[in-house]
Amino acid sequence: MTKSMAVIGRVIETAEISGADFIQQARVDCGPSGTWRGVVGKDLEVGTLVTVFLQDALLPPDPRWAFMEKHKWRVRMARFKGVPSECLIIPGAPDMPVGIDMTEALGVVKYEKPIPAALAGDMAGSFPSFIPKTDEANFQTVPELVERLADGNWYAAEKADGTSCTVWNDDAGMHVCSRNWELLETNAAGAKNAYWQAARKYDLTRIPQGFALQFEVVGPGIQSNPMGLRELEARAFSLYDTTTHTFASVETLRSLAEALGIPLARQIEAPQRLHSDDELRALAEIRYANGKHGEGVVIRANDSSWSFKVINLLYRD
Repeated sequence: MTKSMAVIGRVIETAEISGADFIQQARVDCGPSGTWRGVVGKDLEVGTLVTVFLQDALLPPDPRWAFMEKHKWRVRMARFKGVPSECLIIPGAPDMPVGIDMTEALGVVKYEKPIPAALAGDMAGSFPSFIPKTDEANFQTVPELVERLADGNWYAAEKADGTSCTVWNDDAGMHVCSRNWELLETNAAGAKNAYWQAARKYDLTRIPQGFALQFEVVGPGIQSNPMGLRELEARAFSLYDTTTHTFASVETLRSLAEALGIPLARQIEAPQRLHSDDELRALAEIRYANGKHGEGVVIRANDSSWSFKVINLLYRD
């Protein structure tokens, strides 16, 4: 099911922003889509219904949000005068229940990072239905999972900004997928794509049958290479058991990654307990090894039964 990108929200709290004369911070309840923070005019009051566009919403041109043209119509998370701006809040909304999905009605779609044609490759078919796609939920939308941080049985890993890849083996050989498609190894001109290059680099024909390894492909030519790598690399983050239809534990993933010689997503040091959303946001403000702001973190249960992402509000892709 497509995630909501635009919903009806209600302002539930406002707060002053130091040094700001015309704007304030607002917290909005978006029903099943969670609770988000954004920056609004000082005339917006608690209790007001609003239209909320969530992270990576790609808006159609419209006079109501013409100022978004300079942002290429894309909603991104950021900090504004030091406070979180996680969504776009537009005053005014139909008199409808909070949380109602307005994505289709407003012509909004989800922004997808472009993959250069030289890297994307030729399609062999659709992404397999028996393996989950790699798309973590934002922490704001899964408060029931955030509550599980209290048990301490989780870890935080660096969110590498690259392009996700899924690889598995069966009797027909090795299969390699981008986020949405299974890919042929070479195109009509005989060139290999980045996904297959990574699979060959680590000889992922060694992945045991019945398992699918998922990892981020990072390096030159991919998402402007924010990690500053000199060659194509991988960062493994999950291992899916296609027999039991469950994700393997971090111990099993680590063991297989070590055997394959494929790097894991870097683990981020974190306190054993987190007590607020602001502590989660602070945890996500990581830097890559080259000193640049990282995209954020993925929080994952040690047994891999649940996970979510926290975006670094200082990151710019």
